[in-house]
Amino acid sequence: MNHIPELLAPAGSMEALKAAVNAGADAVYLAGKKFGARHYAANFNDKNIEEAVNYAHLRGVRVYVTVNTLIKDHELNKVARYLQFLDKIGVDAILVQDIGAAKLAKKVVPDLNLHTSTQMTIHNLEGVKWASEFGFKRVVLSREMELSQIEEIDEKSEGIEFEIFAHGALCYSYSGQCLLSSFIGGRSGNRGMCAQPCRRKYKIVWGEKDEYGRPSKLSTSSTNDKYILSTRDLSLYKYLPKIIGLNVRSLKIEGRMRSPEYVAIVVSTYRKALDSILKGKWKADKEDINKLKFAFNREFTGGYILDYKYSRLMGRDRPGNRGVYSGSVIEYNKKSRKVFVEIKGSVTPQKGDGLVFISNDHKNKEYGMVLNGNPEIRKNRIKFNVSTPLKKGTFLYITRSKDLMDKAQKIIDGTCDDLKNQIMVDLKILIQNDGAIILKSKFNGADGPLKLEMISDFKMEKAIKSPLDKETIKKQMTKTGGTPFKIQNMKIHYPENLFTPISKLNKLRRDLFKQIEKKIISSYLPFNHESLNSKKPPDETLKISSSKRGLKKVPQLGVYVNDLNSLKGAIDGGCRRIYFDPFIQNSIKCELGDLEIQKITETILKAKDICISSEADFILKLPKITHDRYLKDILKIVKQLSVINEFMVDGIGAAKALMNLDDSIKLYGSSGLNIWNHLSVKELSKQFKGLTISPELSKNEIKLLISNIEFYTSLELLVHGNIESIVSKDCIPCIRSIKEIKNNDTFLGLQDIKNRVFPVLIDSECHTYIFNSVELCLIDHLPFISKSGVNKIIIDARGRSEKYAYEISSIYMDALQITAKENLHIKKNLDLLKNKIKKISLGGITTGNFLKGVKE
Repeated sequence: MNHIPELLAPAGSMEALKAAVNAGADAVYLAGKKFGARHYAANFNDKNIEEAVNYAHLRGVRVYVTVNTLIKDHELNKVARYLQFLDKIGVDAILVQDIGAAKLAKKVVPDLNLHTSTQMTIHNLEGVKWASEFGFKRVVLSREMELSQIEEIDEKSEGIEFEIFAHGALCYSYSGQCLLSSFIGGRSGNRGMCAQPCRRKYKIVWGEKDEYGRPSKLSTSSTNDKYILSTRDLSLYKYLPKIIGLNVRSLKIEGRMRSPEYVAIVVSTYRKALDSILKGKWKADKEDINKLKFAFNREFTGGYILDYKYSRLMGRDRPGNRGVYSGSVIEYNKKSRKVFVEIKGSVTPQKGDGLVFISNDHKNKEYGMVLNGNPEIRKNRIKFNVSTPLKKGTFLYITRSKDLMDKAQKIIDGTCDDLKNQIMVDLKILIQNDGAIILKSKFNGADGPLKLEMISDFKMEKAIKSPLDKETIKKQMTKTGGTPFKIQNMKIHYPENLFTPISKLNKLRRDLFKQIEKKIISSYLPFNHESLNSKKPPDETLKISSSKRGLKKVPQLGVYVNDLNSLKGAIDGGCRRIYFDPFIQNSIKCELGDLEIQKITETILKAKDICISSEADFILKLPKITHDRYLKDILKIVKQLSVINEFMVDGIGAAKALMNLDDSIKLYGSSGLNIWNHLSVKELSKQFKGLTISPELSKNEIKLLISNIEFYTSLELLVHGNIESIVSKDCIPCIRSIKEIKNNDTFLGLQDIKNRVFPVLIDSECHTYIFNSVELCLIDHLPFISKSGVNKIIIDARGRSEKYAYEISSIYMDALQITAKENLHIKKNLDLLKNKIKKISLGGITTGNFLKGVKE
């Protein structure tokens, strides 16, 4: 093999960055104190970032900075200045999630490489093509993509690099599409503050639906698994030859929240493997697999990329670190308080190791300890003191290896035997007859070999007694301790019989390394970095003229429905704008066969006819996630629907695929596009007739966004319903054969430890959609919403009954009439309607993030 991908490592702190560089990373990714999707990592202030960039560049390691949170309008100027700073210090690329931020970057730092973050949820060919056309150099593909899908996209796209995750934690949801943490506690994953609700306990529940589509007579799944949404950790180490066979530019290790020791262990293990593969002689090493497990693991999986699903991908029994299995308890002596363990695994506990005992039952009760003394070992049995009684059969795992941690610390300190990423220097020393010393050096910079020549500021003199010999000079000039340099080749031309103090040679060597250091760092800086400060200030660059959106009118009501009954209910309730989503149901049909395609097509046509007869707008709402195979099946349906030309999508790839069919199609963007600022609206309005503002924004943030728009685009806002919180490639009903789920009359959900019930629906590719446990309700805020310039307000009634759709539509139609009149009793009348809603709501009502926004 003549090519291996870049090894990209996380750096949540300066110590972790040094660990990554010293362990052999080709590139690192890190974040500043703001705008990075790992808010709780140590991260870097501006001064630290510059130091980190110089440290890495000096050792030939690239630095990518994540600017991959969603950006609010009032932050755009700060982001612009930040991007200019990153460009000035020579950052190699930035990763972005926000389309507005990407548009901004193209304007203020046009030469800085752009990479899409995995938070952008690019998961199909047309999404990749859009990224390439936009100007991205690299796409970080969704972790849910399979090997065959990546191969197909690679064959059909050009001019763009691919990056995939190779190791680390997996999210339950598609990245960028999870709002659960935001809705539960205001901590948004899109702002790097995810509270990890997927690692908490849930029960699968199902039952009947009442007349409003709410759950009743719930039953609980008999599964012992308590952590229904908890994934295993990804590890592609064993499958590296297969992965490298892809045309992937970069293999990414997840872990900016992990310790420097974790980074050192994982990076060094993958570095060793990749180098061996390059030499053509590698096979997975069990000892190295154990090292990866010791670093941290929730049990490893090959992930979706290797088509692993359900039990092979999920770790539903417990969410914490598993460590490495060692053995099981065979006896506990109450008197001596010693435990006897039979070693059954490949590792034996040593002094200083971290241990955890786990009960051999469905309770998974844990007892952790540090082994402070040396255990007594006899053949395959050991015994040592513990502070609590342990039952026979209890499992023993080693969660921390002191020996491995000590080795990791040496990597971090740069004192390990196999230090990576040293600067190799070829040095030629020419000592003239008059004693002047000329140093000619060669080394690598950003774009390849560099040269540096310097002359000593002193001259060697004729020796009176003890001339310096060539070996002494060579010894002094090759001393590189405490520096990243290593003299690889040295040639000396020396006329002999000369002398100078050793201290002068040492200073000459130090001066040489300082000059080399400056030249290497400078090679990474942009060509025009000296003039960057004279650029037009970002505030001027982003100056906006007054809004041209025209007169503000009372918004139109629209309703999301997923069956014909709820559609009829919405129309009978007065709604004249229907978003029909026939793809998301309760029944489990994990593929669109010909019969299913025909059935869905007929249902769509019936829905369209109902809307025509009622003079209602009809918009076909596509699934949030549309991998290429699924998208191809959906397009088969669309081609049979010549009477329909208005569609709603959550992804740019799906939008592009529809436009390829017919460029006269009218497109509307749903909440999956994550609209947080007016620049995103401006960019997407080239394709979309209407866009949905993110439900994570506060009312004041919405008002500012709209006020900054200088063109007309229809803006929509979700104002009511159990809002979609997660979309996952996992299939919850597939965990167990839940035969009771037969049709849309059956309720399926997840219940947490607070007894909150989160409704669950499944689409026709078996994606799981989890909805919030409580209904968003902004009915009493309609006057503000109307005055802010929102064009359409949306109710999400998917999964609910005809009666619910009728009543909730009627209530909001009444509310819009009340809002339009603007009389003195408007608040009182809206409160009366709000009380009606409380009586028919599922889980109660909330204003969500509308009043305060997400936490900062």
